[in-house]
Amino acid sequence: MPCSPSHEVLAAFDAQVRGRVPRFGPTGAVVEQDGPLVRTHFGTHGTVDHRDLGGLTGTGVDTLISEQQAAFALRGEPVEWKTFAHDTAPLGDRLRAAGFTPGWERSVLVAPVRDIPGPAVLPGRSVRPLGGTDDRVSQRVHDLAARTAPHRIPLAELEADGRTRHREVSELALEADARILGVGWAEFVEGTEFVAIGGMSGPHAEFIPVWARWARGGPGRHRGWNPPDFRFLVAEAADGPLKAALIRSGFQELTTARSYHWKPAGAPASSRPVKRLFDEPEHEALWDRFYDQFAFKPSVEVYPGIREPSASVTWHLAALGDGLDRDAVQHLQRVIESGLLACARPDEPLHWLDWSHGGYRFDPRRVGGPGRPPWPGSAYPDGDYYLYLTADLRLGTFGHPWEESLCVFGEELLQAVEEPLTALLGTVMRRGGRNVGNVWTFGPSDAP
Repeated sequence: MPCSPSHEVLAAFDAQVRGRVPRFGPTGAVVEQDGPLVRTHFGTHGTVDHRDLGGLTGTGVDTLISEQQAAFALRGEPVEWKTFAHDTAPLGDRLRAAGFTPGWERSVLVAPVRDIPGPAVLPGRSVRPLGGTDDRVSQRVHDLAARTAPHRIPLAELEADGRTRHREVSELALEADARILGVGWAEFVEGTEFVAIGGMSGPHAEFIPVWARWARGGPGRHRGWNPPDFRFLVAEAADGPLKAALIRSGFQELTTARSYHWKPAGAPASSRPVKRLFDEPEHEALWDRFYDQFAFKPSVEVYPGIREPSASVTWHLAALGDGLDRDAVQHLQRVIESGLLACARPDEPLHWLDWSHGGYRFDPRRVGGPGRPPWPGSAYPDGDYYLYLTADLRLGTFGHPWEESLCVFGEELLQAVEEPLTALLGTVMRRGGRNVGNVWTFGPSDAP
């Protein structure tokens, strides 16, 4: 007997959206598969996701739960575990028995993109995409989003994930008389047929047809390739005006979701190990200080490119064979990482910058190694200027792709890395910005 459309959609939701291991995980997070479970560690908190565990016995479920508690306790992360009413496993009872506390309960709603009616915005109102807004507008948007929790995924979390920098996320504002009345955000669920509404600050049905049109366009069509069709919008809402607005817009209830929460002893970290930076004030200000203090002059012809400090050594990178000797490049990276970690002050973050691209601020004590996110970036300048820096610019590295050189500056950092780098790279080009010994010259220099 053929399934009804709702059963077919629910089966697609279970198979595609739940228990996913994303190709690109959230910024600063570690995604781990543990049998039928997908565990995500954000450094500040964690989540557990999975499909139906109906094939497991009660003892097997209890073992899985205790293993997840141990994994999150090791990192000091509170955890949210989402269950679904249509699953056959009695998971809620087992979670409560293990010390989890029941949290919110919401309906999971879905609408076929093709069935959503066209725009219906009241006179005097308009819907526009957000992006590139000034600080005042940005603050209003975030205030609205934060005051209306819980959402399927909070806007602040979506931004921390690094997803809002690309076309995979649509942020919308509802305006009247130049005032923002409401905001909403949605994302393509990569590799699936679903667009997920992350949240709305109110029952703003005006957003729905805009997202349906966006879904029909698809992310890949902006990039010149043909992705799978996005056929469904999916949302979560508790009983109330938002759920009613979604149903009026063509959504149907698939199932209900319930959260369970558990917190290990101790206080969790207040920030993720890694933050993606692009046009944030701190990112732009750091670049401005670097340009000014180091007289940075990007050029394929002018070397060395910066005014190298007196406490600096610059090596040529010929020993790495244009980066083809991957073992040597990795050795270089390990030396730099070890030196930076040793020299960073307690609680001091580091920055990795990529000229004309995004960068990262990160905690060197919480990256690298098993169970942690990798170090952001690379010291080896693979096609662009790459920099590791402290915020006060007292030490760091500067990789010049056209000169094929690496400058390390700062007394502390040099003491930690000069000997192993010389053993690896051999050729010292400059000390304190002045040519020494076996020098490779590929262009004019305006160094003093």
